[in-house]
Amino acid sequence: MAVPKNSPINTLAQIKGQKVVFQKGSASHYFIIKALEEVGLKYSDIKVLSMPNVEARGAFIQGTIPVWVTGDPYLALVEKLHGARVLRDATNIGTPGGYYVGTGEFARENPKLLRIILEEIDKNGQWAEANRKEVAKLIAPVLKIDLPIQEIICGRANYRLKGITPELMKAQQNVADLFYSEKILPKKIDVQEALLTPKEYAAITPPTLISEK
Repeated sequence: MAVPKNSPINTLAQIKGQKVVFQKGSASHYFIIKALEEVGLKYSDIKVLSMPNVEARGAFIQGTIPVWVTGDPYLALVEKLHGARVLRDATNIGTPGGYYVGTGEFARENPKLLRIILEEIDKNGQWAEANRKEVAKLIAPVLKIDLPIQEIICGRANYRLKGITPELMKAQQNVADLFYSEKILPKKIDVQEALLTPKEYAAITPPTLISEK
């Protein structure tokens, strides 16, 4: 959660009544709800404006957005180039993360193939975490981001995979339930309906992922 460098807002509680920009239904949406709870505020205490990050960046730089909830690379760019201040990062409010998604039928018919694919992806992740500066050098010219900024982004990125666990899915269900209670989702979602069985996950999950918590 960032504010312009000259903003009079210095604490999270001071965003009450302010226009707060983020993409609805995203990890940023979950983050702002939980962050508000920390300081005794409700979602209705802020003026919500949903805007894609690409558009929001320009508006933030121009000073028309008082509070912006976003992540890298946008956060690193406005921090480094425009002196944006971070009011609250995602420490202890992390969402379960992203997923590789496929059909249940494909997963059940190709467990060995999926296991190999996930194993290779995680090997790349292990290398990336041990060679962050090299990753930055590879990615910076592709994304057309200055190397020092890309090094910041790579320095705080997570590259390893995690296996699907009951704890992880409970956290995902909590996100779905929160979005339903806030009327972000039109109907209640049961995450379990989209899952394989524990035995089927074991068949496609490399041992290195199983140990990840």
